Amino acid sequence: MSVVASLLSIGLFLAFGSAGAQKIVFNPAMSKAADRLGFTKRAYQRIGGVEVLGGIALLIGLAAKRSSPLAIVNEIGAGGLAAMMALAVVAHLRKRDAAKYFAPALVLGVLALAELAFRLI
Repeated sequence: MSVVASLLSIGLFLAFGSAGAQKIVFNPAMSKAADRLGFTKRAYQRIGGVEVLGGIALLIGLAAKRSSPLAIVNEIGAGGLAAMMALAVVAHLRKRDAAKYFAPALVLGVLALAELAFRLI
């Protein structure tokens, strides 16, 4: 795996781990976001859990060789997180949120795709 993919995996793990943990704990900022987007507390906590699991999947791939099962876990994690972020952007756009609300999801989704691309190169 390239150095760039490794650095992206670590950075994305930190970002998704942090964001997911905040959703699971359901702090006041996450409560407002869930309300604005129309999610229940339980649904938003599940989204957080998936983000944490996706971040862990990216870390698992750091120890992987090219087409090993661990590498596949990393690729599924990166693809899944990118898809989740695309859905997050769509949810924000449907609510006509300002760019400041969906920009983090957009950036993280693009970075997850970049990590996947660098891993596959």
